Amino acid sequence: MEAKKNTYFWKILERYNFLMKESIEGPDCTDPKKCHGDCCSIKIDIPKVLAEWYIENGYAKEMDFIRSNVFSFHLRFDENTGKCFLFDKEKNGCRVHNTNRKPPQCWIYPTGFSNPSKKIISCKRLGGWKIKNEAYAREAENLLKKYVFLCQIEALRERSRIKNRLKYSLSKEKWSNEIDLSSSLKSMPPSVLGGFKDSWNEIKYLSAEGYSLQMKKFCRKFNPSCELIETNFLKCERMCNQIIIKLIEYLDTHLIEYIRKNGPDSEGEYPLFKLFNNYII
Repeated sequence: MEAKKNTYFWKILERYNFLMKESIEGPDCTDPKKCHGDCCSIKIDIPKVLAEWYIENGYAKEMDFIRSNVFSFHLRFDENTGKCFLFDKEKNGCRVHNTNRKPPQCWIYPTGFSNPSKKIISCKRLGGWKIKNEAYAREAENLLKKYVFLCQIEALRERSRIKNRLKYSLSKEKWSNEIDLSSSLKSMPPSVLGGFKDSWNEIKYLSAEGYSLQMKKFCRKFNPSCELIETNFLKCERMCNQIIIKLIEYLDTHLIEYIRKNGPDSEGEYPLFKLFNNYII
């Protein structure tokens, strides 16, 4: 989905935001004495089209979105606060709360869409929540199903574009001052490569925790004449061009195949021990 063209998507999202805002009632969450924003510590998945809108309107940067196995992305947690990066400490709440483009999942807690037993609804800290317009809440529930369907369709398209992201990673040095993936690999020992990460528009490498022997079997298969493989693999200072070419070819051939077989990773990370499984002897 492209942000400016998806009028149907925006109608659903904005109508949903309006309905939920009008259908629930509760304590003042902006009061830091009452609320510490605990619900903002829940991982939320969103489509790329919504992420693009947040970026275009100054609420986020590309690095704030992490690949997801549910929708296209999920929202980054702030390491300092343990909350979604959209949480505003000064507001004691979400920065996009009043934009009509808040992620639908964020509206559901703690009320849900109905309270037929009329029980007292409480969040982690406060009671007193209630649904004041059940008709609006029911309409919102139906809209959520349509929203989820559109997000799932978009996520499938995004996964299929992973080869485009790999292609960009290999040529981005032509379009920016950043080093491309091949050049990055040339400067590292094979024993420190842990895998690859699918990010906003490119494939990045993952460093191993300490040393990894995963590339040893790759080197053994595709460059068996190397003298360092068996005796001094950990002392190899950088990957040779032959191995880098084969590694890129391998990714181009097997990464999308791996995702189709196993599904996307919840963080968009693909360690070598998973990628090489069943393919490298």
